[in-house]
Amino acid sequence: MDLCVNKTFLKVAVFKYLLLFVFSISTIAPIVAQGNLLVYPTRIVFDGKKNIKKVVLTNTGSKKAIYNISFVEYKMTKNGEMKVILLPEEGLKFASSNLRFFPRKVILEPYQSQTLKVQLRNTKNLVEGEYRSHLYFRAVEDEGDLQDVSKKKDTVNISVKLKPIFGISIPCIFRIGENTTVVSLSDLELKTVNFEERILKFNLNRIGNMSIYGDLSINYIDKNNKVLKVGQINGVGVYTPGNLRIIRIKLKSSKNMNFDEGKLHIVFTKNKSDEILSEASLKL
Repeated sequence: MDLCVNKTFLKVAVFKYLLLFVFSISTIAPIVAQGNLLVYPTRIVFDGKKNIKKVVLTNTGSKKAIYNISFVEYKMTKNGEMKVILLPEEGLKFASSNLRFFPRKVILEPYQSQTLKVQLRNTKNLVEGEYRSHLYFRAVEDEGDLQDVSKKKDTVNISVKLKPIFGISIPCIFRIGENTTVVSLSDLELKTVNFEERILKFNLNRIGNMSIYGDLSINYIDKNNKVLKVGQINGVGVYTPGNLRIIRIKLKSSKNMNFDEGKLHIVFTKNKSDEILSEASLKL
């Protein structure tokens, strides 16, 4: 009995240490989580230096979890929604035929992690441009649990229990050729909602052959040139072939702010970098 307790304590301690390590490096690449599954990193980009990338999957729950892994193809709308598509189109090339991954099914015990390897191959004869597909991690029911339920089923009183099946997807991208993409911010507009909330709306525009991905920062500058940060969105993308992303962000406010004067300054930087891709101001 004492041995079992010690093993459990050790497993939880190691898991907590793993989470601490993962979150300590999340400033480099963020973590995506849904249900009891953590996925790190949230996107894979092959930059020509390595043809193998790794993704860490972690089960944060107290029960065994099973995930089937596959590719899915998405197209981004101007509002940032991802819609499933079946066929490529002009300006949108799928990466899945040039990528392979292992394993294709992951079984994670409680507090356990496993590494998935993604390999890029056979790109020599491809035309220039960006290629993108999304790795999809789909939770599945444990067959053992289903058998246990069927054995316990009452033949007179039958009940149905619905369990949500969820999935997480992350983009996998590789690029061939020179990046000609430029970014701009336009159509800045500040709206007041419910007499108090300030919503900043603007367009994030992309022109060129590659997707864009970065962080948005919004500062309020008063008439005395005092700067206060009022908004931040990290990990904002505009994927090919789309050339427009409509951004809406609720601004932070305080008694010291007067949105009837001064200006708002919006800066779009390369993800986790100080490199400015575009910036614009709105006079209030």
